[in-house]
Amino acid sequence: MEKQHISLVNYNNAISKVRIKDLPDILQKGHQFFLEAKEFYDREPEIKETIDMYLEQLNAHLFENRKVHNQDAMVSVFFIRAFLDMHHTIQSKKELRKFILSLQKAVSRKEITKRDVYAKHIEEVQDKLIRQYNEMILVDHVNIIINRKWRSELQKIANQDSSEGLGSINTMISPKENRVPMTISTKKSLFTSFDQQPITTNTPTFRLPGEMGELLGDLEKFELAVTIEGDQGGGKTRFTYQLADAFASIGNNVAIFTLEIGGKSDLITRMKNEYLSPQNRNRISRADQLPDGYKTIEAATKNFDVIIIDSWNKTGLPSQDFDRLRKQYPNTIFIVIFQRTTGKTIRGGTAPLYDAGINIEVIKLDDTFKNNYAVTTKNRYGITGIKYNIFSKEIINSDSLYKSQ
Repeated sequence: MEKQHISLVNYNNAISKVRIKDLPDILQKGHQFFLEAKEFYDREPEIKETIDMYLEQLNAHLFENRKVHNQDAMVSVFFIRAFLDMHHTIQSKKELRKFILSLQKAVSRKEITKRDVYAKHIEEVQDKLIRQYNEMILVDHVNIIINRKWRSELQKIANQDSSEGLGSINTMISPKENRVPMTISTKKSLFTSFDQQPITTNTPTFRLPGEMGELLGDLEKFELAVTIEGDQGGGKTRFTYQLADAFASIGNNVAIFTLEIGGKSDLITRMKNEYLSPQNRNRISRADQLPDGYKTIEAATKNFDVIIIDSWNKTGLPSQDFDRLRKQYPNTIFIVIFQRTTGKTIRGGTAPLYDAGINIEVIKLDDTFKNNYAVTTKNRYGITGIKYNIFSKEIINSDSLYKSQ
């Protein structure tokens, strides 16, 4: 092969001399991304950066015969570098959200852990960007400023010699993906290498309308479970009715087990009138009994897309059955209220908090109810820390009740 580095200009001709299937998996992904996104190279800075990194890595692999020595480099370094690149740049709310979600996914995948030597720095970066994001109430863009002392500290980390890998945050490719897969030579292995098993990358996602969508993010239906806990009288039940209306508005059939409140209670009627839109009520049903316990919930999964239980403690079931439902019926969405003990831990054990994809805490600020809010304390699909005023049905920031744009 003629030793000519591959560039944006000569890519089509040069890449035709390369056996794509012989490239490392990470470069094959880069090639596919290039084909799909090259027309946006001059229009989208994120795409330009990703393609430039891919071309650099491709040339290193083909011509310089260098080993990618950042396989064990911590993902945190890449995020710190990307954060430093934001200094004195104008970022949109959408761009900030994308960065925060990428960071939180890296944490949820345990690519960044508490044992990471830079965990404290990553936490500070995340806190700053979440605060900035939540304050973008009346504006869509913000100038990111990193103070000199902090910038100097982060720069020392960023200057480490681990920059050769593709490691693109924007494409969500981890440096760890470039490792040679481990094989297990058993007759029928329990494990399958991700290199040998195609990974579906187009997992369908959906978003609830309006403010509820802003709170929860882009959801995946598979094994989706939500826990709700919080102060007594904070508005947990009211919040679940708002969730029921939101899910029904996008075509889901919703069942609410109102085990805390009898079906003949006037409160049920008031909840319906206040929180359920008339056009959605035909998709929402209720029951105030669980005659056959677990089997009753099982039967409901055949007719309903979303099952809301208020509350789990009234079911008489062990907390382990919460995860059992999620696993046995992965295409049913479960939203469950858990009551707290006097010590402010959920009754029956905290296992459901680990099993669910989203944990929501309802905070009671006063008896007027107007200032009570729900906040995501864990969210695999969106940003944690976003606050939602239950009375006004609006996203709020940490200081005041402003409507999110």
